[in-house]
Amino acid sequence: MRQLIKFSLFDAGNSVCPMLVLSALTSSYFVNHIVADEQLGTALWQLTIGISGIFIAFAMPYIGNAADNMINGRLKLLRLFTFLCILFVGCFYFILPNQEYVLTALVILFLGSVTYEASNSLYNSIMKNCSTNNLTLSSGIGFGTGFLGGVLILVLLLYTLILPQPNLFGISMDNYLHLRFAHIILAFWFLVFCLPLLYFSQLTQETAISENKISQKIKNLIWDKGLTNVGKYLIARMLYMDGLIIVSTSVGIFGTSVMGLSISQILMVAIIANISGAIGCYLFGARTKNDKNTIITTLLILSFIVVLISINKNPNAYIVLVVAGTFFAGPLQSSSRVVMANLIPNETQGLGFGLFTFSGKATAFIGPVCAAALTFLISQRAGFAFSIVLLILGAFLMLKVSYEKN
Repeated sequence: MRQLIKFSLFDAGNSVCPMLVLSALTSSYFVNHIVADEQLGTALWQLTIGISGIFIAFAMPYIGNAADNMINGRLKLLRLFTFLCILFVGCFYFILPNQEYVLTALVILFLGSVTYEASNSLYNSIMKNCSTNNLTLSSGIGFGTGFLGGVLILVLLLYTLILPQPNLFGISMDNYLHLRFAHIILAFWFLVFCLPLLYFSQLTQETAISENKISQKIKNLIWDKGLTNVGKYLIARMLYMDGLIIVSTSVGIFGTSVMGLSISQILMVAIIANISGAIGCYLFGARTKNDKNTIITTLLILSFIVVLISINKNPNAYIVLVVAGTFFAGPLQSSSRVVMANLIPNETQGLGFGLFTFSGKATAFIGPVCAAALTFLISQRAGFAFSIVLLILGAFLMLKVSYEKN
């Protein structure tokens, strides 16, 4: 149980990256205050995330395989990429609200996204070492704690730095210094919550010593006279994660530029949504009997919610739909990593989750780039709605995966 607590605390720390940097605070700051044109800013943000996804997709299987073959390699590399990610989060402090900083901001975004994804993949690869006998419940607790960590840091930022005028730290609002300083707080938050797992955990690793080349190892996992269950699952996840990337990276921008909400209002929505996501993770984690069924169910429900958001013009309805969507998005991601962990051998969890990252990022350019093109040529509603196609295709292909064990 102590290991699970430390594992969950790490989730509370690293949640600042997808929830605040990629989806809410940083993305909205970039679109509304650094780039002159909102549609162009949205397209550039999505495009950079897509490019970083392609890069980490091809690098992560090699990183994961190296971690498998090192003594306690998964933990050692997890430390490296976590600290690099923390550094790049803090670097957003230096990005001033000026068009001259567009390229610098996108470079930091690229590096931060790559190191976050590497850190997160290695973190998932040690889940079995930190879990109780019920892997589904352990994953749900970890994801739920991540959502609650997001709530706590958002409340801290809102009521000490963003809403009070003057703020409690006495930081000037000139050049949006208070919003930029928030990234220093986010970096420190991540650092504090990652330390128990990285330095105070007794983790053992089954080292995968093999003479096979990595290409042969990958083939053994995904192909045996046809696609294995691992191969089928990775293709399905490749599709639905592209759709989820569009939703998660665009929903905050959609709220500010389409629905007319302020950054403060978006952060309040994020607080409520994170609580909803935590409840969803805890409930599904405690009650789920088959994670494959959870994935299919949540994908179909999310597709319907995205349709409603795309056609909705009422800000209050937008808030309700985002909160409802997060309730199902959390269990979707939690069950996804449980299925992968159960499908691959313990000694190749690093390589397995490297392929897991590959499946979510290899075609990352398709989702964000198509969404960016539709956003630029038609509207942000059209770009956001493109995610529906990918979510439904992923749900259909999940039907082909044979999965019984939980």
